[in-house]
Amino acid sequence: MLSRLSLADRIVAAFVLMAVAVAGLFSVSIILAVDGVELELVSDSMNRHLDFLIAERRAGRDPAPGPDMTLYVVPVAELSTLPTWLQGREPGLYEEVTDDDAYHVMIRDEDGRRHVLLLNQEDFERREQTRLHIVSFGFMLSIFVAWLLGKALARTVIAPVVRLSGQVQHRDQLLPLAPPLAPDYADDEVGKLAAAFDVTLGRLREALEREQLFTSDISHELRTPLMIIASSAELLLEHPSISDSQRRQIERITRACLEMQELVETFLGLARAPQEKQVPLAGTSLADAADEQLHRWQPEAARRGLELGLAVESGDDDVYPGPLLRAVLTNLLRNAIHYTDRGFVRLVIRAGGFSVVDSGAGIPEGERTKIFRPFARGEASRGDGIGIGLSIVARICERQGWAVRLEEPAGGGCEFRVDLHPV
Repeated sequence: MLSRLSLADRIVAAFVLMAVAVAGLFSVSIILAVDGVELELVSDSMNRHLDFLIAERRAGRDPAPGPDMTLYVVPVAELSTLPTWLQGREPGLYEEVTDDDAYHVMIRDEDGRRHVLLLNQEDFERREQTRLHIVSFGFMLSIFVAWLLGKALARTVIAPVVRLSGQVQHRDQLLPLAPPLAPDYADDEVGKLAAAFDVTLGRLREALEREQLFTSDISHELRTPLMIIASSAELLLEHPSISDSQRRQIERITRACLEMQELVETFLGLARAPQEKQVPLAGTSLADAADEQLHRWQPEAARRGLELGLAVESGDDDVYPGPLLRAVLTNLLRNAIHYTDRGFVRLVIRAGGFSVVDSGAGIPEGERTKIFRPFARGEASRGDGIGIGLSIVARICERQGWAVRLEEPAGGGCEFRVDLHPV
């Protein structure tokens, strides 16, 4: 039960439970001790009263018992004359409760007579109730004070942990020049935790730096062969002896080379840290990018027997980074065509965003949380592809401040919705 509570609540619960145990034990001890002392005092007082009454009777006087007291004196052979509830008792001190009252009873046999002294317990019971109320109030007050102390101590103890949690979650901790966390804390458990975070975050920074350097180096290395392919294709197009079919193939190579150059620029931009200066990218409208991508993927959709269409809900006149927008459209359309066996794939344009909707089998509920992770592939994955298309989409959207999410249309399938101006 306690394991489900927060650390602060567990500290408070520990204080309250300790107070219940200590205050409860202390209260019970007080009640038992006071009861024992009062019983001793009552016994001593009644013995002295009975001594006085017996002495007075021996002197021929008949003294009256004290207030709230009753005295019975009968021969030992005639105990049946006593009230029924007093018969059959041996000498000693007793507590008796009748239908009307409660008594302390002192019985003593002397001079062949049984002396029975009764003391009404009304005052005693009243004092006992008062004492019980006081002890109960003290018990509840102890629990309340323990709760207050627990809350105050929990805030004090948890404060460094909360501050450390905020520092660890801050995005600046992944920057190369982020200051270490441990010097801000004492050399205690929290300080050791901060030092462990420093080590882990340091390794994470190194891994991110290696990834960025690798992606940047690969992108730079790919530029040279792409430039050679592009320039060679241009020279071939100018050659007078090529046929029309050869020209179409060379133009196709040229377009593919341009797309690869844009992808290289996209990956190079993703490899740069957010604080680095970004190279400006050529802008394009959503409508132009959509027409271009539909023209590109129409042959593939037709080969698979799919209907690839465009639906315009409302216009969008804004200009967006062309390579990044095309990369998002390309990966979403490729993914939809690749995983749709029959039916349609539709690109829906609206003001401030677009959707790629398909009539495929959809994505199971349990796999939706991981589809944007790198190398994540569903159970129905096909042979080609390594599962990085949607992760690239997610990274581009995160970098540009766009939003992408998966929805399930009413008729089944998938809808990847991209908001270029998220609220």
